[in-house]
Amino acid sequence: MSEPQPSGRPLLAGWLLIGVVALAIVAEILPAMPDWVPGAVAWAAAFPLWHRLARRQRIMVLAMAGAGAAGMAWGALQGQSGLLARALTMNTMIITMLVGVAFLPLVSVREAVGEAPLRRGRLALLRTIVGVHVFGAVINLTAALIAADRLRRPPGPGVPVAPYPVPPEGTLTRQQAMALGTAFSTCAFWSPFLGAMAVALTVAKGSNLLTLVLMGLPLGLLATLLLWVWLSTARFDHARTFEGYPVDIGGLWIPFALAIGVFAIHEWKPAWSIQSVIALLAIAITGAALAVKQGPRAAAARMRRHVPTRLPGMAGELWIFLAAGMLASGLAALLTAFDIGTPFSGFGGLEASLVLLICTLVAWAGLHTIVSIPLVGVWLAPLSPPPDLLALAFLCSWAIGLPACATSGTVLTMQARYGIPIGTYMRWNLPYLATLLVASMVALNLYAYWLY
Repeated sequence: MSEPQPSGRPLLAGWLLIGVVALAIVAEILPAMPDWVPGAVAWAAAFPLWHRLARRQRIMVLAMAGAGAAGMAWGALQGQSGLLARALTMNTMIITMLVGVAFLPLVSVREAVGEAPLRRGRLALLRTIVGVHVFGAVINLTAALIAADRLRRPPGPGVPVAPYPVPPEGTLTRQQAMALGTAFSTCAFWSPFLGAMAVALTVAKGSNLLTLVLMGLPLGLLATLLLWVWLSTARFDHARTFEGYPVDIGGLWIPFALAIGVFAIHEWKPAWSIQSVIALLAIAITGAALAVKQGPRAAAARMRRHVPTRLPGMAGELWIFLAAGMLASGLAALLTAFDIGTPFSGFGGLEASLVLLICTLVAWAGLHTIVSIPLVGVWLAPLSPPPDLLALAFLCSWAIGLPACATSGTVLTMQARYGIPIGTYMRWNLPYLATLLVASMVALNLYAYWLY
């Protein structure tokens, strides 16, 4: 008997999201097509998924969308035009990229992980951190969740009792949670395939993808080494008992092929959006790899099933990005109407460090960086700051702010899936993240000194 196929709202939303990708790619080929069309389709895909949002997410979305709509309405009354189109196009490319990347777990997950015996010790800890960081840079939080599900231990004899309710499937220790969730979060320093890079490229217009990757990689390496050292200290028994996850480095061919393809197409067609190129290649590489392994017919069937079963899981990200676009458009209208000046007279290492500090502290207070980054970008736009330096400050704030942000996907997943309270996970991360914040501010000043 064939398995039941999803229908109704998940089916409609899933195929509308595919339509967003298709229209974004068509817009690259046919510039005459209005750029707000894919955004309108994204909104159409979002409404059938409203019921999937948690209460906290609904409150945040309504607050952002309401404030944005009020600002747009005021701007329209003052004679400004194009505000709705700006809201519809603000984060469309980000959504396009996330939809495309959502197909990669179909081929990369099983190649990145295996059923090999778990190893113990500091080297096993390092291998786990590096593996989750690298594969998470391509397949997002999925890499961390697969490892976490294998490592967590259910309540029972010999398993330490956590000071909070533990799900029947088990929970993670502090060391495990940071080695997986935090190691994934810090790949936002450099990964071209996460929402952080898409937001930075969108807000800091004129920034260059290759430059940002090269500037962010040393920070990602530093974050990985600091995390390994932190989790190998005496407070964690020098990681002697840590069971490391067996990550297969051979699976790196997928991120390697994707990166080579993205940079090659960008050189060929520099005017094309990086986000749409990533979406196109992610879907194409997934389809080709599945076809080689399973045959074209089975590959097509599996990808069709993926559309209504997995893409609707993006409901939270989809609504937050759409609402953030409205908020940024409304803020831009207010800044224009009231002629609010910029906070700096110039933009260098010190100003970039202040942007990083503000966005990070705001994230630790609970406001997702998808909200703060566009607001700061709109405010600083009249300065015409060096785009790569500004974009790197945004990437740093994403990587450092979200592992201790109450509204981030990683923190919410640790609470919902593994029973770790939000406040507990945030406290676990803050000392390490504070160290990383200082190091990143130093790096921004060094980059500014060398490059500008």
